[in-house]
Amino acid sequence: MMQRILMLAVIVLIGTSCGNNHKQALQLNVKGLEPETVVIRDYGEALFRCDTNELSAGLKKIQPDFLPFLDADLDDSANIARIRAFVTDTQLIRLNQACRQVFADPLAINSQLTDAYRRYHHYFPENMIPAVYYYVSGVQFESPVMCSENAAVVALDCYLGTDFVYYQQLGIPRYMIARMTPDHLVNDLMASLYDLDVASASNNRTVLDEMIRTGKKLYFLEAMQPDLADEFIIGYSAEQLGWVKDNEAELWAFMVGESALYSSDFLLFKKLFNDGPFSQDFSPEAPARLGEWVGWQIVRKYAARHPQTSLAELMALTDSQEMLSQSRYKPRN
Repeated sequence: MMQRILMLAVIVLIGTSCGNNHKQALQLNVKGLEPETVVIRDYGEALFRCDTNELSAGLKKIQPDFLPFLDADLDDSANIARIRAFVTDTQLIRLNQACRQVFADPLAINSQLTDAYRRYHHYFPENMIPAVYYYVSGVQFESPVMCSENAAVVALDCYLGTDFVYYQQLGIPRYMIARMTPDHLVNDLMASLYDLDVASASNNRTVLDEMIRTGKKLYFLEAMQPDLADEFIIGYSAEQLGWVKDNEAELWAFMVGESALYSSDFLLFKKLFNDGPFSQDFSPEAPARLGEWVGWQIVRKYAARHPQTSLAELMALTDSQEMLSQSRYKPRN
């Protein structure tokens, strides 16, 4: 009896270990990494502090720190008038106040960002580390983060939480509001940085190509924040994440059985990769972007079977069929 109990314990431990291998492989001692000088500045806070009666003088004072926003002639009355209209807008003032409340102590979010940047520099030492600028956008929720080589611009008012009433008043879909929280900010920033500097040339002729392309991006995001829960990385609810895990084998059976992997059908692409509240072709409980989820699992399997492949090398791979074959991805119930 004791031998059987010990054997069962070993099986459980092995199963648990295999299930978390991808997380363990991505763990780094952040404190042991080369320190990064990360520039993080809050333009919204500085801008709304300016005295509107002496706006030109106030803007000139902060201009050196916020050139991505203030690279203009501040003696030009037309420029000053536009900025004055912005900082005296009632709704924008309220949005800025909400940002100050939600991000009253920015230490936590800035620490997460610094850790992600350290990992990014570790894996991609040749890439630029853009300075980060927070600002009040008027809720530009369709593009909350914009990255260039020198600056990553983040709309803080797009991360005020699911209970922020103004989001509903704007008519933003609930599934999108669910992702407008502080927990999603760093992930969104790193996703934008991935698109700018890491993503390999697109070769998405088939569903499989698109699965691997999006799966690599999710694996990159996981590497940047390995302690972040999967639902935040892919933008699902906890219930939706549970659904895809419970139905992973059925999803794969559908893709293989319907020859979906090698299809270039536009409607099938929409079904598997378009964003939305759910996937109506599968189940009301099924989240959207199911192709991304499956692609992520394939890339995870590939990485686990090829530990000698660096993250940069993995991101540069473009042969989707080879990655699928080498991953030996075959989920079972």
